[in-house]
Amino acid sequence: MSVKFTVQMTEKYMYDFMLYHTYTRVSGILGAVLGVVGLAVGIQALLGGDTSSALMGFVIAVLFLVVTPRSMKARAKAQVSQTEMFQKPLEYELNETGVIVRQEEQEAVNEWSQIAKAVSTQKCVILYLTRIRALVLPKECMGEQYETALQMIHTHMPASKVKIRHIH
Repeated sequence: MSVKFTVQMTEKYMYDFMLYHTYTRVSGILGAVLGVVGLAVGIQALLGGDTSSALMGFVIAVLFLVVTPRSMKARAKAQVSQTEMFQKPLEYELNETGVIVRQEEQEAVNEWSQIAKAVSTQKCVILYLTRIRALVLPKECMGEQYETALQMIHTHMPASKVKIRHIH
């Protein structure tokens, strides 16, 4: 059995990957917490009449809750437009051996044993090869083969390495 599909990497998919990658790390979680704390401090200070503390709290909130995601969106756009590999469609094949990635005359085989972790986001399934290197598989590119692809992943990877919700 094998599952084949084609992916044209877009800013939307890259941003989805970057959001997951950032906000599941300690630094990303701390940033989000600081943003929420800044917002709470800002509101509390404003209600207490301390406008300078309120301003500081709101600046921290905006920095972590608005600026960070927007800059990440800009980085996703830049990465997709500046990475040569993303300029042409990538063909993926999930089979008994692993995940094969093809583009024009090039081919890379990633055996199932080489995949460190499989996770899902709202838009993508992410197969981490290393802590920072991953295969981003958009769910909409898999189409009707999505469930079959998940079956392949669950069959060939240890359950402890698969963190995929079955929401499509």
